[in-house]
Amino acid sequence: MTKITIYQFRLYDIAHDENLKSRRWATLDAIKNIHAEVLKDTATEVDAPVVATDHAGMTVVDFNPHPRSGFQKAGE
Repeated sequence: MTKITIYQFRLYDIAHDENLKSRRWATLDAIKNIHAEVLKDTATEVDAPVVATDHAGMTVVDFNPHPRSGFQKAGE
């Protein structure tokens, strides 16, 4: 299976009037497209299908790339 690198990122949250860490992970290209700040030290290699969501290059909300056991999936 193809592996890709994803990152956590910060972007402006109008409701809180500050930059907050996203609840999604994303590729560098996806982060660049939304003009967010990449958190480079969070680089994590995952199977490519985890970013095949409704937002190109991003995981689902609350994705956990470091599950305690089993497969990578959201909400763990």
